[in-house]
This record gives sequence, C-alpha cells and structure tokens, in this order.
Amino acid sequence: ELFAEHPRVGEIRQQGLMVGLELVRDRVTRESFPTADAIGWRVCMAARDRAVFIRPLGDVVVMMPPLSIEEDELVQIAEAVRDGLDEVGRGPDAVDRP
Repeated sequence: ELFAEHPRVGEIRQQGLMVGLELVRDRVTRESFPTADAIGWRVCMAARDRAVFIRPLGDVVVMMPPLSIEEDELVQIAEAVRDGLDEVGRGPDAVDRP
C-alpha cells in the first residue's frame, strides 16, 4: 500500500517478505529511466543515508529482510525507501550519481 500509488513505482513484485519495486519514469506508460540515470542506485543511496542498506538490480529496488525482523524494522525499511523515492523524484541532482 505504501508504494502502490507512488508515481515512480511501475510494478511491485513480492514473494513472502521479498519485495522488488520496479522504478519507472512514468507510471501510466511504464516508461523506463535512462540507464545512465542510475535511479535504482540513487534510491538505495538515499535509503542508506537513513541507515537502511538495500540493493538495486538496475531500476528494481530489492528488499529482502530476514524472517526474524521486527515490525518496527520493516517500517524503517519501507519509510527509508519511500523517502528515497521521493528524494529522487524531486530532480536529477537530489542524490549524488555514481
């Protein structure tokens, strides 16, 4: 629900606690970002600034928390990723590029 309506999330893939968020330039057309923009990487770096370490696979942000995770830790991860998406969505210079 947190990501279902986000303008940068084109698709959510989930199996158990594993989640992949496909990032898109345009939700309606599902247009991809240029590879050089490294949007997935930028979202992950913004999440890292919030003490959450996740990884991108291209423009898919992957979250794979341990099964023993506590609810408040899941909230921290989700909020960090949401904040990263919002930060990247503000413009190309919002997060340093690789």
